[in-house]
Formats: sequence, C-alpha cells, structure tokens
Amino acid sequence: MRGAVIFNGNIQAEADFVERAASTLKNSRHQDPEVAGRRKVVLVTAGWVENEYQEGHIKKALYAIGIKPDFQNGHDQNVQNLALYHRYQEFLQQRPALASAWQECEAMIEGARAQYLEKNSFFCASLRRSLQHLREYLPTESLAGMLDNTLLFTGRRGRLISFLSNEVREMLQLLQANDDRMVQLLTELDEQFADETGLAYDPLWTASRQQLSDCILSANSIFLFGGNLGVLHRCLTFFRLRQPLLEALRRGTTFYTVSAGSLMCCERIIVYNDFEHEREFQLYDRGFGLIRELQLFPHCMDRIQTDDADNLTYLSHRFRHRVCVGLNQESFLEVEFSPEIKATSLGTRDGVYVFDRNGNKARYNAGEIILPRCD
Repeated sequence: MRGAVIFNGNIQAEADFVERAASTLKNSRHQDPEVAGRRKVVLVTAGWVENEYQEGHIKKALYAIGIKPDFQNGHDQNVQNLALYHRYQEFLQQRPALASAWQECEAMIEGARAQYLEKNSFFCASLRRSLQHLREYLPTESLAGMLDNTLLFTGRRGRLISFLSNEVREMLQLLQANDDRMVQLLTELDEQFADETGLAYDPLWTASRQQLSDCILSANSIFLFGGNLGVLHRCLTFFRLRQPLLEALRRGTTFYTVSAGSLMCCERIIVYNDFEHEREFQLYDRGFGLIRELQLFPHCMDRIQTDDADNLTYLSHRFRHRVCVGLNQESFLEVEFSPEIKATSLGTRDGVYVFDRNGNKARYNAGEIILPRCD
C-alpha cells in the first residue's frame, strides 16, 4: 500500500493537527497524478453528530497552509465534508422498513454487548480475587512473574501458588475467548442483516455508497475525527466503507485520525468502560483494520494506569494479538506500508507509549521507530 496513516490520541484543537501536518498535506503519495495534483482533503466528522457541519475552522486552517479551494455552486469540492451522519439519517428516513430492521439488529447487538460485559465483569472480578489471594504468598512478585509457567514452587505452599497462578491464566483466557466470541457474533449479525434485507441491492443505498466511495477515492488526504464512537462506527459500517477506505490507502491516500477515528483503523475497537465502577477495557466492536499490527489506546494517560506494571501486563496479555500502543493529546504516530510496515513517533511535545507482557512501558520520541522492532 502506498498510503500512510498519522494517528493522534485526543488533540483538543483540530486545526492544530492541520498545522502540524502541513508538509505532509501539501505533498502526496498518491499513484494518480490528478488526485496528487489537486491535493483534495475529505473530512469525516460524523462523530460530531448534529454538529457534523461545524468544520469551518478546519477548512480555514487548510486554506492557510496552501490547500486551494474549488468552489462550485457555493460548495468547496476540494475540501469536502463526507456528510456521513446526515446522509445516514436521511437514508433511514426514506427507507422506514429497512431502518426498522437495522434498529432491530442494533438492539440485538446491544443485548449481546450487555451479556458480554456481564461475563467480563465476572471474569475480571474473579481475576482480581485470585491475584489478591496470590499476593498473600508472593507479595513482591509481578503479574508477569505470576504468569511465568517456568517458575517452580514446592511443598503445600507451592501447590497453592501453582493453583492460583493457573486460576489467573484461566481468567485471562476466558476474557480472550469472550472477546473472540463477541467479534464472531458481531460479524454474523451484520452479515445476516445485509442478507435478509437485500441491503446491497437497494438502489438508494447503492447510489449513496457509490457517491461516498467516489468522494473517498478522489481524496489525497482524509481526516477521521473523533467524537461519538458509536455514531461514527455506525455510519461508516452501515454504508460498508471499509473497502473504499482500504482502497484509498492502497492507492496512496494519507489518513489523519484522532481518538475515535484512530480506533476505527484498528482491527478491533477497544474502549475504556466504567462498568460497575471498575476500570476495565472492553471490546466495543470490529474496526476496519487499516492497521492490523497495533492495538491503539487513545487518551492513554487519562485512561490507563501506565505506572502500574501489572496493569500493562494485563492489557498486553488480554489483547495479545497486537502491539499495545498508547497515544496522548500530543502523541503522533505515522504508519507507512511501503515497501514494508514502518511506525514512527512524530510528536515533539510527547511520545508514543508501547506496553509489553512484562509490564514495561517504553516511550518513543520524535523520529524513533516502533515497528519493525517490537518482540
């Protein structure tokens, strides 16, 4: 893939992102000379919900760095809002029967998610109890050490320690399996909805998706902003925009993502959930997999106890398939894909944080490479 993604955790002023990325925005990786020459920018602000069109400050910042507008009938065609939230709402209003089926599917998902969270709460509580009991016998041992299968303990005390260690491992495995089952269920419900409604053959849906795809594929740069994660995910998923986004990346489009927009690019969306007053991270849904090698955690310092080695070990074991990366307000991570994947920290005011299974937290400052290098 010729394109790249620049991830941010939770920048407060979107226009600042534009200013920091000015040199990248004014250049191009795109394979199409016409797209590269126009330097068209597409904005995805669906997560702002009713405020979706309040993007004037972003356009002003883009014009200021040299992105030229192209006004036609009073609308700029070169800095264009995908208008995804409003298009989604208008479609549902015009297709009440399909909207009803979609709402039924969403209700099923919410019910399944509640059951998933209830199970996770039970597993997490059991994990904490086993850890607390284990600490009575190993007060100075880290979670990473407790999970080390090579440690041997003898006598009655050793047998109990081995039993409790196995309990901890089992709870982690149950949490992992619960995540995997939820991903499978979400996939099946989504596919069944599309099959039963004939969504792909509805002429209004087909026309809407085509217009959205054309807009995406004509962009040299795409901003995926944050906001309401559920709304952003719902709108992008409903119009099946994963493939156009991946194709844009393949052709050379550069993506700029913030918070929920960054989460959408992962294969799995992992969110902080204050469930029954416990600090837990949970699977929210499937992402679009623009980057499969990393599991991103925006709002890193706000939501992760990064000074707690056991917490970092837990996260790295729980979400075991990817390198766990924390991003803050001033964290910027560029991921390039050609000729091979390369992830580089860009932020000059803060770094990018990588957590491993031993509970280590490594900060990568501007210019330092995260991938390829992680174990």
